[in-house]
Amino acid sequence: MEKILILLLVALSVAYAAPGPRGIIINLENGELCLNSAQCKSQCCQHEGALDLARCIPLASENSECSVKTLYGIYYKCPCERGLTCDGDKTIVGAITNTNFGVCHDVGRSKQ
Repeated sequence: MEKILILLLVALSVAYAAPGPRGIIINLENGELCLNSAQCKSQCCQHEGALDLARCIPLASENSECSVKTLYGIYYKCPCERGLTCDGDKTIVGAITNTNFGVCHDVGRSKQ
């Protein structure tokens, strides 16, 4: 029990001593390795294939490929930037099978 407590204190002191607002586990910049989208400043952790390393990537811009949602916290295609919507498959089957890709569109512009 003492060893676990000491290890926990060392880990917390290392995390607290990190310089600047950039974190070790959260608040990651684009291009850094991630395990979940919640770790990234952009809120998108993406990998190309199931065996590839995932990295923080910027959100999809207008007319770019996108994913509507993910169940696992890691995307094959990032969701759209704020103000844009992804016209991909919104069913749970699409999220499970990673076939929920679409294209980002500006809904306000397309209605005019």
